[in-house]
Amino acid sequence: MVEKSTVLFARLYVELFHELPPLPSDESDGQTTTSERQFLRRCQIELESSSSPKTEQFPLVYVDNSTYGRLIETVRVLAEVFKNLKITEATRKRIIQAVELENNYNEEVKLRKEAEDALARKKEEVEMLERSLESYKKEQAKLQLEAQTLEHKHDAELQLRRETEIVVAVERDYMTWKDGATVSIYNEQEELRKKAEDELAMNKEEVEAMEELVEFWEEKFEAMGKRLESYKEEEVKYQSQVETLEEKHEAELKLRKEAEIALDKERKGLEGIKQLLETCIIEQDNLKSQVVTWKDMYDQESSVRKETKDALSKEKQDLETVKALLKASRKEADAMRQERDDARKTAQELVTERQPPSSFLCPITQDVMKDPIIAADGFTYEAEDIKKWLSIGHKTSPMTNLTLAHLNLIPNRALRSAIEELV
Repeated sequence: MVEKSTVLFARLYVELFHELPPLPSDESDGQTTTSERQFLRRCQIELESSSSPKTEQFPLVYVDNSTYGRLIETVRVLAEVFKNLKITEATRKRIIQAVELENNYNEEVKLRKEAEDALARKKEEVEMLERSLESYKKEQAKLQLEAQTLEHKHDAELQLRRETEIVVAVERDYMTWKDGATVSIYNEQEELRKKAEDELAMNKEEVEAMEELVEFWEEKFEAMGKRLESYKEEEVKYQSQVETLEEKHEAELKLRKEAEIALDKERKGLEGIKQLLETCIIEQDNLKSQVVTWKDMYDQESSVRKETKDALSKEKQDLETVKALLKASRKEADAMRQERDDARKTAQELVTERQPPSSFLCPITQDVMKDPIIAADGFTYEAEDIKKWLSIGHKTSPMTNLTLAHLNLIPNRALRSAIEELV
């Protein structure tokens, strides 16, 4: 029960400190120190040296008296309760492990977020490279079409050259028998042939330039493919890291669910401890009221003792008078003795019939209590009367008419002993 309660306490202050903003520390020169770290350090030192005197001086923290004051007071009261229950070494280690597990979980979440951001950036780069590669492919297809066009043009030029050569050969044969006209025709044919050869040379140069350009783009395409493969390998690597982080995250979630289940179980235990603490406070109030009751009883007994002492002194004087008168007259002595006996009997009846103190009376029936019991309102009642009051459906105090905090009844043994001694 103690170990479960300490685990609950650790989980409780961790959850509370997560909700608090950072507080300025006078030793950090303007830097901020979270209250979680401050109290976590205090808790670790307190648990590691439970009974040893504290030697470490904690940094002063400026705290708001409204919110933080109540929180610190609550934590201090809980720490005092668990300290009084004598926490074992295993329990201290379990609390420290729970806090470290919480910190490790936060670090894993942070690392996972960073890995996801890096993976997203890598994916964007890969997408950009793929888009560039698509544009390169389009350019290459366009260049291939231009190269094919030039090849077709080159073939047409070759065909034209062959036809021109045939025509030139025919013209040469014709020029042998026609000298005058053939010279001019031959010159024209030579000019046409030269023009055709020049155009063919220019087409060859263009084809070679296009082939070099195609080779350049092919090399660039291969380099881009290699770079894309390296990016894909990096993506696989990051994907494996993300899967590892997801497995760790799932394990942390599982541990967190188990801790929450344990927290729900221990919350009930904490409620029981709170009820026990309230009962202890009520018993303390009852003890205070009993001290007052015993003081009243002592004062009453003192007054009765004084009255009895005065009566005894008076009787002693009467006895001396009776002894003196006994010598004078037997009858008168017998009468005085009878008077003395009557006075003694009267004194005993007065002592027997005196009224009991008001604290011995039940507030409901005004009778002397036989089995006094303390209710949640702090008043003492006869057990039978208060149980009858509660059994008929009343949930309020018979004295204050306020709703009772609980229906637990505690025997008032001290008052019962006092009543038995007096009666």
